[in-house]
Amino acid sequence: MIDSRILVVDDDPDIRHLICIHLEEGDMICTEARSGKEALELLELESFDLVILDLMMDDTDGLHVLEHVRSCQNHTPIIIVSALSETEKKIKTLGLGADDYITKPFIPSELVARVLANIRRSRSPQTRITANRLQYRGIILNLDSLTIEKEGKRYSITQTECDVLAAFMRKPGYTYTKDELYQAVWNHAQYDPNSLSVYINFLRKKIEANPKMPRYIQTIRGIGYRFAEVKER
Repeated sequence: MIDSRILVVDDDPDIRHLICIHLEEGDMICTEARSGKEALELLELESFDLVILDLMMDDTDGLHVLEHVRSCQNHTPIIIVSALSETEKKIKTLGLGADDYITKPFIPSELVARVLANIRRSRSPQTRITANRLQYRGIILNLDSLTIEKEGKRYSITQTECDVLAAFMRKPGYTYTKDELYQAVWNHAQYDPNSLSVYINFLRKKIEANPKMPRYIQTIRGIGYRFAEVKER
């Protein structure tokens, strides 16, 4: 998107240069940070539309940067770009509030597509302006404060968890294919199926009495997921 400001955080100058070349071809404005410490300093001074963050850096690792940003209630989209491909690492970073995860080596055009999709999603009037609360069968989703209320308890969630649950709550009873759900939330077709299942599991732990036997977010084998029209007991 024209004039979108992107912070690229990586201790490898060649990677930073490669990313910035392709983003700037799309008329985005790049600021480079060589370390986690420098990234945190820049985030204190300036606002960005998105952050691209490496995990393994010498001074301050990317997880620390991610945790610090989210602890400050900064909801700027963050895409992790890392050579670490283990599922456990992806689960941890997504759980800490990352919006997307791309493994090195990556295809530059795919990274650009994901950057654009995450910026569009963060600016979407559907989730940010037209309504600040969704309510269904005892679940209240607060879109502005990124919280879920259920049975007198309140849970903090990430922006991505919020967007996934909002998609379900707007269409109770509808069965989403995985492609449809990913398109509804991330706005692009390329996805990591593990990432989607991670967010589903996070949400189930917050809204289901028994996450292993979900009543709300149901898996429809061979198709995808459905937010069931749960009957009151």
